[in-house]
Amino acid sequence: MQIKVFKERTAKAAMDRVRAELGADAVILHTKKYTTGGIFGYGGKKMVEVTAAVEDKPRTAILPPVINSTAPAPDSKPISKPVRQQAVPEQMKPIVPKKVLQNYKTVNYNEPAADTPGEDTVSADHVRQPKIIKASDNMQDMNTGENGQEVKIRQLETELAQMKLMLNDVLKGQGKSAESDTVSLQEALQQQEVDDAIIEEIVNQSADSNALLDKNMPAARKILLDYLAQYIKPPTGIELTAGRPKIVALIGTTGVGKTTTLAKIAARFALEHGVRAALITADTYRISAVDQLKTYSDIIGLPLEIVYSPSELKDTIDKHKDKQLILIDTAGRSQHNEYQLMELHDLLAASSGIEKHLVLSATTKPRDVVDIIRKFSLCAPDRVIFTKTDETSSIGMVLNLLKQYPITLSYFTNGQSVPDDIFPALAKNLADLLLR
Repeated sequence: MQIKVFKERTAKAAMDRVRAELGADAVILHTKKYTTGGIFGYGGKKMVEVTAAVEDKPRTAILPPVINSTAPAPDSKPISKPVRQQAVPEQMKPIVPKKVLQNYKTVNYNEPAADTPGEDTVSADHVRQPKIIKASDNMQDMNTGENGQEVKIRQLETELAQMKLMLNDVLKGQGKSAESDTVSLQEALQQQEVDDAIIEEIVNQSADSNALLDKNMPAARKILLDYLAQYIKPPTGIELTAGRPKIVALIGTTGVGKTTTLAKIAARFALEHGVRAALITADTYRISAVDQLKTYSDIIGLPLEIVYSPSELKDTIDKHKDKQLILIDTAGRSQHNEYQLMELHDLLAASSGIEKHLVLSATTKPRDVVDIIRKFSLCAPDRVIFTKTDETSSIGMVLNLLKQYPITLSYFTNGQSVPDDIFPALAKNLADLLLR
């Protein structure tokens, strides 16, 4: 048996090479799409990789990739005329990546021979002939685990999704479209600029074919949710403490939406839950900052205090110790200005009970977000809020950060409406943003 890997820009070009080099009897073992080159996900080329195989001898029947039926009758005739393959010298025989061979084995094929070559590569000569699985055996296995009917339906959904995506790619090459809005789970994550290593982990934790499922299918969403559950801690948001006020300060750079986010939180607690709250602003650098928060406080019906120093902040907190929630708005600080960061650190040291939420904009460049997290670690933030998720076309940066840093999320915001456009940073909500 010959096994070869073909890499082309389109699925049609790859299939043309398969037919040209392996003939009409070639069997597709594995397909995947990936992006190569570019800088930070930009300017890369989209490629299609197809792994195909063909037997050296004429075949009398074609086996499907997932065998779920009885063996062909002995008198079955060849579906198409076999193509005679020329003998390939030993030194020219293809070397198949180990991962591809493992994918090949997952669809009910025998294990390779005991004398399989080393860890990294496997010679095509060591791939045994496929064994036929009887339908009765499959049903017996199904009855010992999940419901047989559900397994059949899931297999059919997966196969149909694969065929639809392949057909769509072929028709696109001919200037047509089978379904223009069809996007696979893997493609959706690539469009959201999720790191390639993370996409590979998500794909490898389930059957490879699941990565080709339409992103709108429940099975694709479940795969993503299972992965996110490993890295997203249950968000606590802001939890009130009985007998003493909960003190929360929003910190971050200029223009990320701290004041608007603080107003949303205040409105949710005061108007929807009847919580006794007070607002404090230390943002005396922007001319309009105090006026903006004063407008919100009047609408919500909450007292607003202005402070200029750590001692004034401490006195104001003591003044409102009868409240259930005290929200503090701070001035925006550049992560490159060490003096301003130290000034913010000293302000927050006025009370040891202040819970700090670092506010980050989802529109900020990934490298800058990493820099902000590192520099604001001086203030020891407890939670992270991502704002402006509606103003970016890619939210993969959030997942990349969760994988890289032990941060805890509290909220996402997706607009300027107070108090509506804020929601907890649950795994299901991040999945919705990644699959939108």
